[in-house]
Amino acid sequence: MKSAIIGSLLGILTVVVSATPNPIAGSDTVVVRDPAIWYNSGSKKYFVFSTGNKINIFTSSAITGPWTNVGSVLSSCSVINLSGNCDLWAPDVNFLDGLYTLYYAVSSLGSQNSAIGVATSPSMEPGTWTDLGQVISSKTGDVFNAIDPNIILDPVGLQLTFGSYWNGIYQVGLWPGVNNQASPTPGTHLAGYNGRPAEGGFVYKPASQSYYYGFFSDGITPLVGATSRPPAGQEYKVLVGRGAAGQGPFYDQLGNDITLDLNPPTGTLVLGSHDNVYAPGGQSIFEDPVSGRDVMVYHYVKLSDPVGGPSYLGINYLDFSSGWPVVVA
Repeated sequence: MKSAIIGSLLGILTVVVSATPNPIAGSDTVVVRDPAIWYNSGSKKYFVFSTGNKINIFTSSAITGPWTNVGSVLSSCSVINLSGNCDLWAPDVNFLDGLYTLYYAVSSLGSQNSAIGVATSPSMEPGTWTDLGQVISSKTGDVFNAIDPNIILDPVGLQLTFGSYWNGIYQVGLWPGVNNQASPTPGTHLAGYNGRPAEGGFVYKPASQSYYYGFFSDGITPLVGATSRPPAGQEYKVLVGRGAAGQGPFYDQLGNDITLDLNPPTGTLVLGSHDNVYAPGGQSIFEDPVSGRDVMVYHYVKLSDPVGGPSYLGINYLDFSSGWPVVVA
């Protein structure tokens, strides 16, 4: 009897510990892919940028919404002379040298003929963005794909993380400007390997930790119009490793470098499918100056929707107090 009671208590404890909070209220009607978030302390508005409409711009006075689509970043398309320069992907936003700075990808589905560009703005509002053009590019046969940009300013300098599928996620330095490549591609290998569906690399250092964290999305992301879903466990999810520097190497909780081809695959789970949230990923993380908390935004599909439906904006808080990012209410 005692063992049965202990077993029941352990089962209850497991449920409590493993429960993942749902996205915070206010964003589950906002259709996005690959969202990035920032805050303008002057206008006291949050901005979310996403794939589509030459980079969609959504704004809100509160992180809980309501969110309003106010236009696009590059309404006249990108100056990059490449197929897909009006269908811009995967924005990443930061504040650098007194300007809001947004990196974006130009490509077409499944192609390596890709480029990453950058635009700057004094306010993030539509109509204020200046397109500085190409930063890096890739072509068929390269070991990397120049999409899914992410920027971090660390003690070494400005670092651009990028890559999707192919041989994984990489990083190069930028100097002296936000659009000047300072080191050759492919650069430092941060995550993934040939044949692994790893993309959306995002390097982040919370103020509370000495570690840098290398987030990435792993698995198959459902697209609008899809007719089926991947086998259970193979759908999109957010994984992470951590390291002592913004250039890696990053290790998961088992101590494995997240570039290694191992079984089970490397990377510690941050956010996977749960409740009505299916295939979350395309993540971006920032420190919210209003609440002082670390915030992750991402897209996900509602499990209750028909297969092939849209993806929505998810927002959650992250807690790093254990040394690893944990999704919390």
